This record gives sequence, structure tokens and C-alpha cells, in this order.
Amino acid sequence: MANIKGLYSTLSDDVLAEFSKNGDDNAFNELAIRYLNLIRFIARKYSAQGYEQNDFVQEGLMALLYACKTYDAHGGSSFGSFVSLVVERRFISIIRSSQSKKAVPDAMLVRIDALGEELTDFVPSPEERLMYKEQLDQVLKRIHALLSAKEYEVLMLFASGLSYSKISQRLNISEKSVDNALQRARRKVGANDMS
Repeated sequence: MANIKGLYSTLSDDVLAEFSKNGDDNAFNELAIRYLNLIRFIARKYSAQGYEQNDFVQEGLMALLYACKTYDAHGGSSFGSFVSLVVERRFISIIRSSQSKKAVPDAMLVRIDALGEELTDFVPSPEERLMYKEQLDQVLKRIHALLSAKEYEVLMLFASGLSYSKISQRLNISEKSVDNALQRARRKVGANDMS
């Protein structure tokens, strides 16, 4: 198993999801790195009162954790498609909840009936939500302990949707330094056993 943990970046999403389902934080970390841009992209399409962009990214990471725990590789859809669907459904649930007294505008709804899959709404119970939040907090603490202060700050700014240019301006460093810090962070998170 130790040899496999050093090769997370070479494993398929399905295998990583299975490892994550069985409690392997390193597998989830690799999936979080792989799907962070997708989550950020989907998050940009949504807004809800009381939620900032970074809140949607965190909710998206919680949805990714949920997807890892519920994904069935024999279900017929790829893990990437399943993650996209779960994240979208989570964001829609947030918007519906925040606008419970108003109708949700059609522009904010995503048609999933064309996908040909029947899924129940991803509305975790308060206990599940707390559990996902605690697991995410533990993963973020482990990442924070593993990375330098600069690497962690760059990674969190990147995760919140800032471009290399904006990060370099905010931290007063070059874009190349931003890229280098992100690359080091990815290598450290992918290569270290944090379980």
C-alpha cells in the first residue's frame, strides 16, 4: 500500500474515489486537486444571498467528498460526470434554500433530465453536513501543516478563484512565483502520506 500512496497522481479517478470512500485522505486530496478547477468553474455560475464565491468552492469540495462516498463505478457514469452533477445539485440546493420565499429564476436551474440519470437531491442532513465539514477541515489542516505559509496562501487564493495575476498582485510576488508555489503544493500534497 505504501508504494501505491506515492503514486496517487497516476491512479484513475475511480480508484481514488474507492480509496477515499474507505477513509484514505490522500486519495481525496488528489481528487480535490484534480477537481478544484471544475468546482470553481461551476461555482462561478451561481450566486446566493449570504454566500461568497469561496463559500461555493467549499460547498463544492464537500459535494466532492459526498460524491466519493456515494459513487458506484458500476453505475454507468464516469466519476467526473457524477462529480459535476453532485456539485451542480448542491449549488442548486443552496440557491433554493436561500431563496425559499422566492421562485428560483430559470436561468439558475440546470436541466439534468437530458442526462438520462435519476438521482435524488443532494441535500445532506445536518449531521452529514457537519461530518463533511469536519472531514474537510481535517484535510485542510493537514495540507496547511504540510505546506509552507506561502504555498498554503497561494493554494487557498487559487482555490477561491483568483487568477495567477490577481494572486501575484495581492501577495506582491511574480506570477512565476505563484506558479512555482502551486506546483510545489501539488507535489507535496500528492507525494505525502497524511492519513
